Amino acid sequence: MLLKIPRFLALLPFGIPLLANAATVQEVIAQRPELSRLNAITTRFPSVIRDLTVAGGTLLAPTNDAVSSFIASAGFSDVSSITEATARDLLSYHVLPLALRSTDLSRAGGALADTNLLNDELANLQGAPNVVFASAFGSTGQEIAPSGLKIYSGIGTPSNVTTSDVVFDDGYMHLIDRVLNFPRPCTETAQAASLTRLYRALQRANLSVTVDTTPKFTCFAPTDAAFERAGIDVEALTPQQLTDALMYHSIVGDVGYSTAFEDGRQYQTLLGVNVTVHKRAGQLFINDVAVLQGNVVMSNGVAHVLDGVLSPPTPGTPTNAPGGTTTTPRVTITSIPPPQTTRTTSHAVTAEVSWAHSILSSIVMMVAYAHFV
Repeated sequence: MLLKIPRFLALLPFGIPLLANAATVQEVIAQRPELSRLNAITTRFPSVIRDLTVAGGTLLAPTNDAVSSFIASAGFSDVSSITEATARDLLSYHVLPLALRSTDLSRAGGALADTNLLNDELANLQGAPNVVFASAFGSTGQEIAPSGLKIYSGIGTPSNVTTSDVVFDDGYMHLIDRVLNFPRPCTETAQAASLTRLYRALQRANLSVTVDTTPKFTCFAPTDAAFERAGIDVEALTPQQLTDALMYHSIVGDVGYSTAFEDGRQYQTLLGVNVTVHKRAGQLFINDVAVLQGNVVMSNGVAHVLDGVLSPPTPGTPTNAPGGTTTTPRVTITSIPPPQTTRTTSHAVTAEVSWAHSILSSIVMMVAYAHFV
């Protein structure tokens, strides 16, 4: 089901200010003591924040503690050592082109929103910007009862919105308690998520470069525990068996964010066999396997961490029958890059997916055809 945030609700037409005589985004940042470290960055590089917010929009503003944690983890000594390139990527990922209220971001099902992040290393999406997923209903947007609004980005802890709907001219500011996690390629995402068996499977199938560089990649990624329950030994499988298994956990085309998936609809994997999406009982399922962590934004798509290994239907099984958790070595693991759907002005997906599938040497370089309708 396509979920859109109507533009007339998010941004007043013709650039009319949201509030008469509202302060600029830089003035609002400077007025708030809990944003003094962000203010130090934006005042060092005034053209960056000015360029990103010239037409308004939404700023996800990290608090002082959030910026301090980012500086330490990124290896900078202090705010003054942050480079302009880093500041531009950082602010680009925290500024959304549309002016979105907290109510726009907190709706059931979640909201997918474009950012201004276009750096090819962080947004390998054929010219489209990378995204964030906002939800008060968990990482898939499917939880029954709402909780606090969170912003989901790359692999890692999501950011909590601590103060919302601070108005600046032509936009809104929402304060967050963590700097957003930059999107990473598929293999780095798997490593950071401790998906060691999936990572090893990609290595043994010689698919690491392919899954890291293929744009608009959706990966269904089983946990190590899922492999163990299925009795799958990655080291005992041949590269071709691993390739087939990984292809059944992969989709290429418009990214398969949870907002793009429709309940009961089938989607074609790179193996040429469909998976069926179910949304029920407050959870998202791929076949009958629950998604533990959804919408992990990657540099080239999205990953959904699974509680089980997807098993293709055996010959004679109806195509709409739910798959199970694999118990034989030949049907194994995998997950790979992320999905992508409608963006910025809309938060969802209806997508026609096209794929191409080719083989280089003995390695399958994928591309098939499918439809995200």
